[in-house]
Amino acid sequence: MKYYVYEWFNKESKEVFYVGKGTRNRYKVRKRNKLFNDYILNNKVDVRIVKYFISEIEAFEYESELIEKYKQKKQCFCNLDFGGNGGVSEIWTDEMKEKMSIFNPMKDQEQRKRMSKLNPMKNKEIAKKVGEKHKKIPIINGVEFADCETASKYFKVHKQTIFRWCKRGYDTNGNPCTYKGENNESEIKVTCSKKILVDGQEFNSVKEASEYIGVWSESLIRSIKNNKPCKGHKCEYANQQPS
Repeated sequence: MKYYVYEWFNKESKEVFYVGKGTRNRYKVRKRNKLFNDYILNNKVDVRIVKYFISEIEAFEYESELIEKYKQKKQCFCNLDFGGNGGVSEIWTDEMKEKMSIFNPMKDQEQRKRMSKLNPMKNKEIAKKVGEKHKKIPIINGVEFADCETASKYFKVHKQTIFRWCKRGYDTNGNPCTYKGENNESEIKVTCSKKILVDGQEFNSVKEASEYIGVWSESLIRSIKNNKPCKGHKCEYANQQPS
């Protein structure tokens, strides 16, 4: 027989705290929901198979009956519902598809209303909260900005440039850049020298050197990083160690 219903129980009190339906070695899996996970960490527990079935639908029905029986006794407290709707088969059978079609929670109108209400694509208030939660606050050379867009307007660069500065840890002038909360600003180590050599001629910053060559600062930095000429010019950091 392919399907079975199993139950996890407390070895000392003998009470059943979880019932499930499975195939193969499903009953041995020791990770479920948070209640289950916390319980088995703090108690002496074991698991047993209580009944086998040929039909998956019959296994689901028995699982539901058993959960309801134990819940009436204030047991099965690690089951979040009455079962019968899940699936652990290695393939989706016709029986399973029919069962899921009938009990699909996504077809419930109340569930759809809840999901719509919490969907940031449909609810502006939720979208705002999500945006605030994930918003990164850039700190550039010790100055904190409300967001990357504000910083980009202040420095008159594209917002993506601010992203790159904070990702690598410094701007085109070698000033430290980071996101608030990600690094201790006092511990940021600037790996970029402010002085650049172009064909042996020294410039005080990447910006000055890039303007001299006639390229974007990012192009110059990439050329130095890849040890390649930039528009035919040999470029390097003034303190760069020979490779």
